[in-house]
Amino acid sequence: MGSAKSAMLVLLLAMVISSCATAMDMSVVSSNDNHHVTTGPGRRQGVFDAEATLMFESWMVKHGKVYESVAEKERRLTIYEDNLRFITNRNAENLSYRLGLNRFADLSLHEYAQLCHGADSRPPRNHVFMTSSNRYKTSDGDVLPKSVDWRNEGAVTEVKDQGQCS
Repeated sequence: MGSAKSAMLVLLLAMVISSCATAMDMSVVSSNDNHHVTTGPGRRQGVFDAEATLMFESWMVKHGKVYESVAEKERRLTIYEDNLRFITNRNAENLSYRLGLNRFADLSLHEYAQLCHGADSRPPRNHVFMTSSNRYKTSDGDVLPKSVDWRNEGAVTEVKDQGQCS
């Protein structure tokens, strides 16, 4: 009888782990509408909270997040839920861009701003003022385009995570 209970417990644990692994795909709110939580009329708040909690647990695994205490984890979950609501509501507006959850999803706006746009710890740069150059000077009669799409010229790249670069 005891081994049957143990087997059932192991099976239940395996199912929970499997569902968490499957839910990891939901750690980013993508343009695929199957992977986001909606709020609004007809949605009970408890349903959002339950889904958001499962998503948060999967997100924690994906991003290797571990908190020092239960209180800190609950605080981070609350921030995560606020960010998820903001993302879901903003994406529902069908703007020209879509927001998603990344490794910063458990940070408040203030914390994110301090982390990514905080004080520059580098020493101030010495500004060397150069004399003007004729390198880009045009001459009378030069035919210049009215505009240049620098993307076509290879001068523009994808957006990169610049960390604390300012």
